[in-house]
Amino acid sequence: MPEAPTYESDVIDSISDSPVDPRCDAACKKVLSCKEFAAPILKYVCTEYEGMETSDIIALMEDGVISEIPLDPDAPQTKRTPVIEQSNSESSTLRSGTRFFDIRFNVRAPSEDGYIQLIINLEAQNANRPGYSILKRALYYCSRMISDQYGTVFTGSDYGKIRKVYSIWVCLHPNKAYTDTIARFSVKKEIIHGETRLTIEEENNERKNYDLINMTIVGLKDFDSAAQSEHPLIRMLSLIFTQELTAGQKKELLENDYNIQMTENVEEAFEDMCDFSAGFYQDGLNKGVERGIGIGRTEGIGIGRAEGIGIGRAEGIGIGKLEEQSNTIKKLLRHKLDPIQISSLLEIPLDEVEKVQRSIAQN
Repeated sequence: MPEAPTYESDVIDSISDSPVDPRCDAACKKVLSCKEFAAPILKYVCTEYEGMETSDIIALMEDGVISEIPLDPDAPQTKRTPVIEQSNSESSTLRSGTRFFDIRFNVRAPSEDGYIQLIINLEAQNANRPGYSILKRALYYCSRMISDQYGTVFTGSDYGKIRKVYSIWVCLHPNKAYTDTIARFSVKKEIIHGETRLTIEEENNERKNYDLINMTIVGLKDFDSAAQSEHPLIRMLSLIFTQELTAGQKKELLENDYNIQMTENVEEAFEDMCDFSAGFYQDGLNKGVERGIGIGRTEGIGIGRAEGIGIGRAEGIGIGKLEEQSNTIKKLLRHKLDPIQISSLLEIPLDEVEKVQRSIAQN
């Protein structure tokens, strides 16, 4: 007789099959926990904040704590550093056996009657094929956030107090179907027969009673092509999570182009991102050298070995210094930065930037 499905296997499949470095997950979640970046996401995803300034949204965000908020309501909760409510990375949950939200916090939103309270869940998704449906997982998270309100937001049969919940997934490497895309999934009314005879005001009031679950997928683009995106949120998040710029370069662009204030939390988050990117680059360099040596050994002769080592070094070191610098310059030019700004940003001579600019014009 087959074993009954377990919480781990039936509700949401394990993420452990995905070859994603947990350091990257932790760095991404730390960045999203900064209110300066969470607020623009709310501005463009949540209908309640359409047209609002990000500074006004930040003022409505609850001052919470970085905390472990388990999906299992019986699991213990711990609290640590002040920022906004956040959980540990996915990797820690695999060890403990308890699954956690990445980031969850409360925020006020303007309404006709003053203000309402929303519950927001932000998730950073690195894996292209995580081994499960992101939508099903998002729906599960929304369901947990709804059911968790019993005993805290409402008791007994006072269901009218249930707060609207959002589960927002920032996908760093989405499949082609969701690249450069923001997709929203929510509860809608469908009349199967006849028609409801409600006034516009009555329709709006009714909608408040069922429009309580919202799942959103934000599919980013590679930094190389993100400048061509028509949506400012895609452009900003693609810049934040690219591994092709240093923390200092990102901060300068975000300050100048997106008016992002570099608070202590933002500075620290970007330093972590920078540290991870450096490790990622070194891994790539090592693999390039190993691949080159492997080619040489396969050929089995001295020339082959020399060529193999040369190929490895060219792929690992050459790309990292010369070719990568040229590619970075091209990408920044596509982002409409002028050569002087790029020269200052990358700390390289202006003529190097202009040389790349001329090569683009010739092609």
